[in-house]
Amino acid sequence: MKLRYRIAIRIIYWTWKLLFGFKIEGWENIPKKGGVIIAPNHLSNFDPPLVGAAVWFRECYLFTKQELFVINKFYTWLIKAFNAYEVNTKGLNKTALKHTEKLLKNGLAIMFFPEGTRSLSGHFLEFHPGVAWLALRCEVPVVPTLVKGTNTPLIKQFIRKEKVCVRFGKPVIYDSLLRDLSAGRQAKLPREARAIISKEVERRIKNLSVTNLPCPLLRQAKRDGDSRKVGN
Repeated sequence: MKLRYRIAIRIIYWTWKLLFGFKIEGWENIPKKGGVIIAPNHLSNFDPPLVGAAVWFRECYLFTKQELFVINKFYTWLIKAFNAYEVNTKGLNKTALKHTEKLLKNGLAIMFFPEGTRSLSGHFLEFHPGVAWLALRCEVPVVPTLVKGTNTPLIKQFIRKEKVCVRFGKPVIYDSLLRDLSAGRQAKLPREARAIISKEVERRIKNLSVTNLPCPLLRQAKRDGDSRKVGN
């Protein structure tokens, strides 16, 4: 782990822990070695550094849209300290995808937001298949991750009116999932396999919002019928 990265995660963690009561849950679900995709929902620009700080024992690389590099100089420094690399989300970016594949195949951890952008309403957005595509192509697990409370004003976080939390679920293992679902059938086609993995990641992230979190995400998960027990 690079020194700059180690310093950055310590600063972020202790700042949010002491000032805003930042909580990390389920970190034991993250594989300690090997390529892995950390897949959180997306509420605010604070999500990348906070999720990075929550994965405190592994160095993450951030699949990051270009727009985040022009917010301000401090934020640009911060996300670069967290190994962010630019991706053009308006078109196919072969260079970024090849770089991501290389990182995963070298046994590193990637943070990839399956919604693709922030939810301004606090509700879940549509989940895109990019995470599933990478998981299948690189044969790596996906850790469903819930981010909660980062979209609320800092003053509410400071007075603990809103809890800031990063919660990790059990990883989606692509091969065992597809083997279980296709038992007795011909192997899944790539497109069908991507859809299955993407839906499973989405389901598990929504399930993580059900446990004692009185927020819009909880209400939406209940409406969607995703209140089944976490870890299935």
